[in-house]
Amino acid sequence: MPKVTQGGETLIGLLVGLSVGLVVLAAGSAMLANHLRGHRMALQDSHLHHDLRSAMDWMARELRKAQYTADAWQSRAPSVCDDPFCQGWQDFSIEGDWIDFSYDRDHNGEKDDDECMGFRLSGTTLHARRSCSGSGDWQAITDSANLEITALRWQLRCELRNGWVHRSVLMDLTAQWPRDAARQIRLSQTVHLRNDLPASTQALFCP
Repeated sequence: MPKVTQGGETLIGLLVGLSVGLVVLAAGSAMLANHLRGHRMALQDSHLHHDLRSAMDWMARELRKAQYTADAWQSRAPSVCDDPFCQGWQDFSIEGDWIDFSYDRDHNGEKDDDECMGFRLSGTTLHARRSCSGSGDWQAITDSANLEITALRWQLRCELRNGWVHRSVLMDLTAQWPRDAARQIRLSQTVHLRNDLPASTQALFCP
């Protein structure tokens, strides 16, 4: 009876094949890890942008109302501004990263304690002013655990139009992912104030 010769993989061949398989598996795992890391960072950056945009849009909506009063047609003319919302720094002022303004929330022509507003940067958190009295009752409107505000800038522009002062404010915000300065975002928006002021107040509110 003829002798049958059987062939098979040697131990070295098996080890080489196993090594190649492990290398391919490691490379695939690294690629998957990098993909998941990139996806997570993109999602975090999207949340960062959304949170910053939401804060900026709300601040802009409030700022547009600066120095509004229901009785403007009676109390304001190019030569006079005789109402409680054009008397001093609480009604409109900018200093550094701090802006103050007031407006007639309840449309009664009187400045109530809750009708002073403002924004400032405290550490890495945005704060909003809630009252006219005392220190102003500032409250945080962002959470530094999710969003660190690193810079807040205001730039006022004034234009005289037929005896009235039209104003716009450039608002500039810079933020970063918490404790990661390499991941920053910057947004800017020009806010046109709806309530023009008499030219007689230009020196007070457009220094």
